Amino acid sequence: MFRSTLVALALGLVTLSSPLAQAGVDSRGWVGGLLGLTVPDANDTSSRGMWGLTAGAKLGSEWGIGAYYLNSSKNEDFGKFDLNLYGVQFGYHFEGEANGVFIAGRIGTSKIDRNGADLSPTNLGVVAGYDYMLGEHFSLGGEASFMSVGKDNGFDSFTLLSFLGAAKLWF
Repeated sequence: MFRSTLVALALGLVTLSSPLAQAGVDSRGWVGGLLGLTVPDANDTSSRGMWGLTAGAKLGSEWGIGAYYLNSSKNEDFGKFDLNLYGVQFGYHFEGEANGVFIAGRIGTSKIDRNGADLSPTNLGVVAGYDYMLGEHFSLGGEASFMSVGKDNGFDSFTLLSFLGAAKLWF
């Protein structure tokens, strides 16, 4: 898990220090925390809490690139089922009347502990959200995502539907 967190943070720092992140007048970076609920459709699992981290930069006024780390742990009837998802996201941030709304595609890798079996499948999905600015440097909002986690080592693929609140610092 520590390695996963370091990879996600490193991706975020690379993204924020990229020359493209400084390209436009409206380019801005963010770091933030996520907290909410996720519902995996893996066999014998139930809804659970989820938390995460996000970092990224707008590449001008609309396009953006970022990194994410999502974590969820719960003891199910069959035993432990821990999820760690991390990777990069490429998004579009709306302007005008829809300012604050964003959509993004995500792709990354996962670290899953299913009752002692360590798995590392690929994850990919989409996220849509809203950031309501409270001043120039802070926003509160939320996001809904649909992620697919691939097959690995005899373990079937599954999907996650997540609803997370977000608090972000903008710079």
